[in-house]
Amino acid sequence: MGNESPTPNQLFTEAIVFWAIGFVIYVGRIVARIIANGSYKRLFVDDYVMTATFAIYTTLLVLIQISARYATNLMDPNDYHTVLADPKQVSDRIYGSKIVIGVEQCMLVSTWGVKTCMLMLYWRMTQNLKSNLYIKILAIYVAVGFVVIMVTYYAVYCRPFSQYWAMPVDNMQCATYQYYSITQAVFNISSDAVMFAIPIPLLIKAQLKRRRKVVLIGVMSLGLFTIIAAILNKYFNFASPFTTTYQIWYIREASTAIYVANLMCWWPLLRKLFGLKAFQYNSNRGQRPGNPNNQNSGSYSDNSQSRPSVTFPRSWKPPCRRGNKSSPPGKYRGAQRSSTEPINRPDTQFMNDMHRIEAVPLDVWTKKEDLKTDTSITQNSLNSLEKQCDVQLDGKQHARSPH
Repeated sequence: MGNESPTPNQLFTEAIVFWAIGFVIYVGRIVARIIANGSYKRLFVDDYVMTATFAIYTTLLVLIQISARYATNLMDPNDYHTVLADPKQVSDRIYGSKIVIGVEQCMLVSTWGVKTCMLMLYWRMTQNLKSNLYIKILAIYVAVGFVVIMVTYYAVYCRPFSQYWAMPVDNMQCATYQYYSITQAVFNISSDAVMFAIPIPLLIKAQLKRRRKVVLIGVMSLGLFTIIAAILNKYFNFASPFTTTYQIWYIREASTAIYVANLMCWWPLLRKLFGLKAFQYNSNRGQRPGNPNNQNSGSYSDNSQSRPSVTFPRSWKPPCRRGNKSSPPGKYRGAQRSSTEPINRPDTQFMNDMHRIEAVPLDVWTKKEDLKTDTSITQNSLNSLEKQCDVQLDGKQHARSPH
């Protein structure tokens, strides 16, 4: 493949297969977000960015199919005499060279659109964490890289701009795109590597169930293939400059990036398809929520998205519940209900509220000490309540006893 250009049929087959998979994953992302937010009107900004990116990605695949049927102004200098003598070949090569400009721009915008979506997702996940600063720095680096690539493409490497489709070409950089490819590769591969490296330590330290960690790290590891595809793309671009082998790697690189960015948002859809219990296995007890055996008093679940719960028999009532007679009954009952509601709130109800894993900052996952503190505060409150009731009961018994 390295010394021969892929045939139009090969490019068409790969484009159809990769696009079909990407379309299913993209639709799954949108459906998952609608399930999580309750309406299509509540989509996040990165969902709209991904919609535009997917449209540009589709345009990229279409332009690659057109480009595969036309030659460009990149050719062996020994063939100049033959090509220039045929006006039809000259016209076709000029048209093919203009299509390549569209291919390069669609590839650049779709790649940076995926980066934008991933940065928005990471920014929400790392709020209140030190890693959030790294995300901001990376976002600035990605933005600067995009500006540098666009400026050098339009105003530096090939002047005048019409040389990109000139026949014959005066500046070979307008036909080989070598300087442009080097600049694009530096910013693209380096930003992808940093973007891949930042969340992995956070997920390893996060208080998530092991299989959820494995799934998340597995999805994000697909980003490695995106980096490998980008490297191979530039390798064939330099090793075989007179072939279009790079286009088949454009398809693979752009498609894999689309997969990774959309699969990260599939949790609500997976919970809807396979049920809530499949995604909240209680690894601490070895039991699933909803099991009657889990309804013991004083039970504690160490789930990543659960709160400590202490349940009491329905017949149990604090003996000093009638102690404050000055407060109105309705108001007292409301206050009592609100104070005990977090204690008796079931874990499954809390999981229903936490329907978007990417909307939960990772500091909530990692602060296990806060969970222990909440448990100690709850139990200290119960102990104080019992001591207060015992004091009141002792006072009443002492008052009734004969002197």
